[in-house]
Amino acid sequence: MASIIPRQNGTYLIRVSCGLDESGKQITRSKTFRPSKPNLSYQRLNREIDQFVADFEMEVKTGGKSVDFDKITFSQFCDKYLELKKTTLSPNTLVFYEMIIRTELRPMFGAMKMRDIRTYHVQQFIQYLATEKQRKDGVEGGIGPSTVRRYTTVLRSILTMAYKLDFIDEDVGNSRKIEFPKEQHTELEVYTLEEVSDILKALETEPINIRTLIEIAIFTGMRRGEIVGLKWNDIDLEGQKIHVRRSIYKPKNGKAQEKEPKSKYGIRTISIPEQLCQTIKAYKAQQDRHKSFLGDGWKNLNYVFTEEDGYVMNPHTPTKQFSKFLKRHGIRHLKFHGLRHTSATMLLANGCDIKTVSTRLGHSDIDTTNIYVHALESTDRHAAQTFESFISKAF
Repeated sequence: MASIIPRQNGTYLIRVSCGLDESGKQITRSKTFRPSKPNLSYQRLNREIDQFVADFEMEVKTGGKSVDFDKITFSQFCDKYLELKKTTLSPNTLVFYEMIIRTELRPMFGAMKMRDIRTYHVQQFIQYLATEKQRKDGVEGGIGPSTVRRYTTVLRSILTMAYKLDFIDEDVGNSRKIEFPKEQHTELEVYTLEEVSDILKALETEPINIRTLIEIAIFTGMRRGEIVGLKWNDIDLEGQKIHVRRSIYKPKNGKAQEKEPKSKYGIRTISIPEQLCQTIKAYKAQQDRHKSFLGDGWKNLNYVFTEEDGYVMNPHTPTKQFSKFLKRHGIRHLKFHGLRHTSATMLLANGCDIKTVSTRLGHSDIDTTNIYVHALESTDRHAAQTFESFISKAF
């Protein structure tokens, strides 16, 4: 990763790491960047710096040879893309991007020159995914529309970066001419008010750790990884608030680790009801007794939800615990994430404005929250049908 140091004369010192020497000392190369003209806009200046850094790093990698933009292939640019994205993508997302590049994009576009890629090729990739790519579950036909969009997002991100760094002259991946397969509208699965009542009653007979976990999901709408990532200093029982500051993920074959929420909007404060405060107090008392019993065997990492030794809980555990809870009490099965959907829908149904709900959920924009409005419309239709059934029986 290059370091960029501004100078008083308006130039910038760009320093690039070249690895370590035999004694383990960092080897660096430096070069001066001069903007094309003074008083550039912030956006234009950063674009020129990004291009200069990309050229310089490529020059260092190729032994001092200048970069021939007309000869850079898609596969070669992907190496640069992944290197730059390592600091901005979450670990799980980076693994997904690397997989798509390796299994889908390099085989199709790897040998192509970046300068030769057009919007047509993006559309060709979408068509291949939707009609020819084999599904992993053995079902005939292409993969689903939402998966097509996810895969294509990786290609479009690569092309957008290539455009910003002047490897291509047009952002062909961001063209409005691109058409995606139409997604079939699926009803959002949420619990009814009666089912939520059944869940809360059933929780009264459950161990306090199960009760606390599920109540937090219902009353806050937090994501599973955010709940598992809670630490005790994130919970303000006196002010009746929970501060969301991190999330937990588990890489394949690795231990659970922390990461920042999905976006800056994910860092937020959520007000909680008195009932949840009382549940959390009871859970804290039980955890303190357990810590005292384990003594030095307890890892004092301050997490709310933990393994037996105090290490942060596996983020997949809530899903398993919730499924077993539903089965024990004969309640309709939904995924753990369904509690997040249910929380949002209940708030909207009871008069909470959509902006507040969007903020509680950590959405970056209200459009994302609008999916719950559709769920409300479905609930409203069900209510009308209930009245019709009542009237037909009465008369």
